[in-house]
Amino acid sequence: MKARNLLLALSMMGSAAFAHADNWSWGDVSANYLDWSSRTTGQSGKKDFAYLELEGGMGGQWGELYGFFDLENPGKSGNGQEGHDQRYTTKAIARFNMTRIGDVPVQLYAHVYDTRGNEFFTQNRVLGLGTDLKFGNLTIKPFIGAHNELDAFGVNSGFNGWMAGYVLLYPFSAFGQSFLVSQWHETEFARKDKFTPNYNSHTGQNGAIALWWNVSKHFTTGVQYRYADQKLGTSVYQNAMIYSAKYNF
Repeated sequence: MKARNLLLALSMMGSAAFAHADNWSWGDVSANYLDWSSRTTGQSGKKDFAYLELEGGMGGQWGELYGFFDLENPGKSGNGQEGHDQRYTTKAIARFNMTRIGDVPVQLYAHVYDTRGNEFFTQNRVLGLGTDLKFGNLTIKPFIGAHNELDAFGVNSGFNGWMAGYVLLYPFSAFGQSFLVSQWHETEFARKDKFTPNYNSHTGQNGAIALWWNVSKHFTTGVQYRYADQKLGTSVYQNAMIYSAKYNF
């Protein structure tokens, strides 16, 4: 169960690769440390944690696929104290090109986000439309779709409003080095009461902005500013820094 969605995403990637020989693809493994701000830990009780990540993607004229699998608190007990137990997080995103309006692609967009740990589980599913916009070196990939949620081992499940967001990528060079600015952002809106007992709003924000330094072909390091508001189980604004080192293959 823990890796079911990751295996599904990888099998989808493998099937697509077999059918489309002209695909591009990439992957990496990374070690990461998430350091919540003192205000966040004081107000929400969240704990800092380390995590290992396997990440990859591929694409072609047909669209693109992306996925990651995180092991949080590696080496710790799967049934330990809250905030110190192992957790597993998976996300798979699919964008399939359907048609074009002028130079702008219209894509079928779908994603599944799944996280689980000791007596905890939530899964978010989104199905809608997306596109892929390019302005020189800047790429923005917006989406909007219906949001379905399964929470707390089925205690609450079903339609939970809508989600809109984007991924932003901006590669650049400076001081003879290769860098990348990236951001992902999601806004949930028109959420249902049964899914929002801990929030003061039916709208929630969630995302991160990062600066990556491509030290070499196989090694990347970076720092991310992680943020959330009316999200992640609490109504307070939360922010953290994430420090990462990646091996690219």
